[in-house]
Amino acid sequence: MSEVHELTAAEGLRAIEAGNLTAEAWTTACLERITDRDSTVLAWEYLDHSSAIARAREIDNADNRGLLAGVPFGVKDIIDTADMPTGYGTEIHRGHLPGRDAACVAITRSAGAVLLGKTVSTEFGHKTPGKTCNPFNPAHTPGGSSSGSAAAVGDKMIPFAYGTQTTGSVIRPAAFCGTIGYKPTYGDINNSGVMGNTPTIDTLGMMVRTVEDLSLLRAVLLEQKPVALAPPEISNLAIGVYRTPFWDQAEPYMQSYMEAAVTKLAAMGASISDAELPGIDGTFEELHGTISGFEFCRTVAWERFNRINQISPAMREGRMKDGMVTSYEEYRNCTRRLERLRMEADDYLEDFDILITPTAPGEPPEGLQATGNAIFNSTWTALGTPAVTLPLFEGPNGLPVGLQLISGRFKDRQLFDSSEAVLKALTQI
Repeated sequence: MSEVHELTAAEGLRAIEAGNLTAEAWTTACLERITDRDSTVLAWEYLDHSSAIARAREIDNADNRGLLAGVPFGVKDIIDTADMPTGYGTEIHRGHLPGRDAACVAITRSAGAVLLGKTVSTEFGHKTPGKTCNPFNPAHTPGGSSSGSAAAVGDKMIPFAYGTQTTGSVIRPAAFCGTIGYKPTYGDINNSGVMGNTPTIDTLGMMVRTVEDLSLLRAVLLEQKPVALAPPEISNLAIGVYRTPFWDQAEPYMQSYMEAAVTKLAAMGASISDAELPGIDGTFEELHGTISGFEFCRTVAWERFNRINQISPAMREGRMKDGMVTSYEEYRNCTRRLERLRMEADDYLEDFDILITPTAPGEPPEGLQATGNAIFNSTWTALGTPAVTLPLFEGPNGLPVGLQLISGRFKDRQLFDSSEAVLKALTQI
């Protein structure tokens, strides 16, 4: 068996079921890993060792245990927790106690999972970085805004963590930290208790280390019975290759990795064709930015009116300022256009099991002053389609590079099956 802290959620649950592991031992191993590594990675905003151990012991002694009984996890610090501070990535709210768990936290805890603490978020889940470093090289960004969640899972401190995505805040950091990231279909997972950014687009997501865990966690959050993965034969997959209007922003090695992956899948019998999403061109980023700016500056209205000097200059002069100069008419023109594009994308994606597209321009950039380019993520966040990034490649500096898979809205389960098939096919020796 792997080192205990390295276990995935499903692996650990099987070990507990077989009598080879306890929730307390699993939690202790993860906390020891955090103690060993977090002075370098800085993934955690808040930890509660004693409460986590006490909860794990309760689970070990319980007769009626849930689907995630004993699984340690972390939660991004813009997601409310009743018994732990939630600071929303800003000094303005440091030490704030919400008094109730977000829906995703309440459901996950009710399934028996053990919350260790809160992971670092960027400011309000936006662009200004937190303290977290990349676990593969601390001189490089872990991505954002779900930086701590991605780094903690990528460094094998915990088997899974929750994050949020409004642009690329789950998928990109997951790729940068060498783990699997998942952004569900917009609206599938309840956002109650998650600080809003852009409600038209905001989506709760997760970082894990196996596709199997994605399937399990989605079932838990939807309070549905888990369904085992059923990966299809590669020869039965219809795959679209979507280079996007921003292909020239991908590093040459990213382009080469993606083309090589497509070539290999074609050789295994997959039906491959180029994809061109209707209505998506180089102006799509402006549409996303207009909607996000208008909504975000009103989401943080209290902070804007009462704590403006504690908001970073980058935020004040960036998305917040953009939102204030956007008229209601401009905003509504963009939301109407987005509604049409979502429907058109639904129809177009019916012809494909998955699209393959870059996760990011390349490996995580050097420096901690920015979180990287989300140009290959915002389309899917705005369209509301599910997305998975798979940790398949290594960049020229030895850092992780992911590949992003997309399916049509409400086809998350099929996306998991296809993702498992592609992951196995591309990692065969």
